[in-house]
This record gives sequence, C-alpha cells and structure tokens, in this order.
Amino acid sequence: MRALKIMDGDIVIDENGEFVMIEGDEELAQAVEETLETRKGEFFLEPEHGLVFDNILGKEANQDEALEDIVEAVSQEDRIASVEEVIFNDDLQARTRSISLVLRKEDGETLSIKDVNIDA
Repeated sequence: MRALKIMDGDIVIDENGEFVMIEGDEELAQAVEETLETRKGEFFLEPEHGLVFDNILGKEANQDEALEDIVEAVSQEDRIASVEEVIFNDDLQARTRSISLVLRKEDGETLSIKDVNIDA
C-alpha cells in the first residue's frame, strides 16, 4: 500500500511542494500508530476503530488490561499477525506515556515501532 506521509498530524510536503508518499513497513507502522493514537469510538464513520484508553491512562491504569486493549487495537490491521512485545515508556515528570512494540507481520517478518504517544 501507499499512503501520504503524516507527521505530527500534518501531511508532509517536500521542498518542491509535492506530497510525500510512503509504502512498505513505513506505511504499515504509520497505520498502526494512527490506530493506537485514536480513541476507540472517536471516528464516527468507523466507531470500532482505535484503542480503548481507559486502562492505559489515569489513576486506574492497569497494564495487564492495557496490553489486551493494545493487542485488540493492533489486530484491526490485517497485515499484522501478532503482537510480540509491548514496552510501556513512562515519563513521570512530564506525566506522559508512550509505547514501543514489536509486531509480527503476516509475511513472518517483524516490525518494530518505537515511542507511539498515548495521550488523551
């Protein structure tokens, strides 16, 4: 697949004024990140798309249940066969959480995604 490159929520345009396109693992990683950064139910055209944030953020955060929510969200992408590893990265001073993942693609290869920001 090919897609427009998105960075910090904006479409990337090169120095010639052209849209930057991505494909392969870069596009797949971007699709997974977009799913994880979207609160489930937020996109009215696809209410089942995204991640449930309740177990990931806040005082009642539960890492075991959050892991299940992350696996469910990543499973929305048909090109991912399994979630091999999830690492929670907490910055207590900034009060932020991000996650890094190792995913197994349908072709058997792995895909690493680092520092997906999870914030409400």
